[in-house]
Amino acid sequence: MTTPSPRQPARPHVILIMCDQWRPDCLGVLGHPLVRTPHLDALAARGVLFENAYCASPVCSPARASWLTGLYPHAHGQYVNYGEKAGFPCELRPECVTLGDSFKSAGYRCGIVGPWHLGHDHVPQHGFEESWLTCNYQGPGRPDRLKEYFAAAGVPNLYDKSVRRGMKLPSTAEKMVYTVLSDPRQQRTTWTVDRGCEFVAAAAADPRPFFLFLSVKDPHPPVVAPPELLALYPRERMPRPEPWANPDGTLPAYHERARERLPADVSSENFQDLVAHYFAVLTHIDREVGRLVAALERAGLRDDTVIAFISDHGEMLGAKGFVGKRRFYEPAVRVPCIVSWPRGVPGGRRVRTPLGGVDLAPTLLGLAGVPAPERIDGRNLAPALRAGREPLAAAVFAELATQEVHFGQTPDRAGLGGHVMVRHEDWKYIWSRFDRDELYHLPDDPDERRNLAADPGQSRRLRELRELIRAMLRHTGPGVYQWCVDRADQG
Repeated sequence: MTTPSPRQPARPHVILIMCDQWRPDCLGVLGHPLVRTPHLDALAARGVLFENAYCASPVCSPARASWLTGLYPHAHGQYVNYGEKAGFPCELRPECVTLGDSFKSAGYRCGIVGPWHLGHDHVPQHGFEESWLTCNYQGPGRPDRLKEYFAAAGVPNLYDKSVRRGMKLPSTAEKMVYTVLSDPRQQRTTWTVDRGCEFVAAAAADPRPFFLFLSVKDPHPPVVAPPELLALYPRERMPRPEPWANPDGTLPAYHERARERLPADVSSENFQDLVAHYFAVLTHIDREVGRLVAALERAGLRDDTVIAFISDHGEMLGAKGFVGKRRFYEPAVRVPCIVSWPRGVPGGRRVRTPLGGVDLAPTLLGLAGVPAPERIDGRNLAPALRAGREPLAAAVFAELATQEVHFGQTPDRAGLGGHVMVRHEDWKYIWSRFDRDELYHLPDDPDERRNLAADPGQSRRLRELRELIRAMLRHTGPGVYQWCVDRADQG
């Protein structure tokens, strides 16, 4: 039962729940045949479900920076995950205005729990100085609130590499390890939501509206599943791995040497076990989201709170023979996205218009009536959401550095702007600086198996899609994508 709110703030509270590596189709409300997400389904029933949300880069740091700033990676300067070894930028520049900065300027109490993942992880910054409970991804000797919790609780940290090496965990590919926890306190999403509920309880007595960035590292590997939820996903019911295939030789060469390919000798049992653990962690996150919503209801704040649920990027999970991200294929570049605000946005709706990775920040600010930064690349969809109508269609874009840059194999800055993607109407085009291009007609080819980029009959379409990319770059400043502006079209 919802407790009457002690006050209705002039502006709504806002909670952004951002997972890491959640595959876009893995929601019950989207009709997935196996994954159970009753609490997220209920959130969608009271809100808006974006069926075609795309991250600005299928890599953690650049994607997160774009969701938080409304800027493309070439504008905010985050291209890779902590690329200091190769001499690339590894922190979000101070002049980039985040949601935390904007909400703080508008009088909000701002807090973050979980990964910051944008550099100087231990230093409160970008509007979150009042409540900074983050994890450390930049080496030893720096505070890490999650590790401190595990140590204080006296439970093994299953996410620590040294602990994992001692356990000899199973894996289907590099870094895709999984296990079952032996103590509920070992699950990091539980810790994250515990801290989020504490933030909400404290905020209920504060006259200010609040913005909470609840940064959930799961289901990113290592995948640590509660045993009772793993029991919901018997191995024999899980999908089997797809083999890598390039039968007509039209796919880019970098896929052939990708580090995130499934090993050729991976067993079906090993892969199915991974999927079962992954699905179990999704259901665990769902259960924890339900716990956070219940905390809002107990505090009488639910109707006055905008909740946005999203993932920084997706997960291939065996599609086309890949695990992980760093691909422009739908499972990796598209993400789940729900926005719910019972008092301000008509619920129970689905939006087919693509949402870009730079659109969420201005939209959340728009819902709250907070001015957007002067420099922003995304568009504010709040008026359409509040009116209960479909937003006007527009092209969305994403970026990706070369594989060699991502894995520290080259210091060449040219590779930072290796690939750019545009999704416009029914088409997806991937323009590559050093490799073959790709073109897919998604309604006829949802699994992206027929690359039409070399089809002479598509030359006009290619020119049109390239011009959309150029127009975006002229507006934002091309940076490392100057080659797109300079390169002459062929044909």
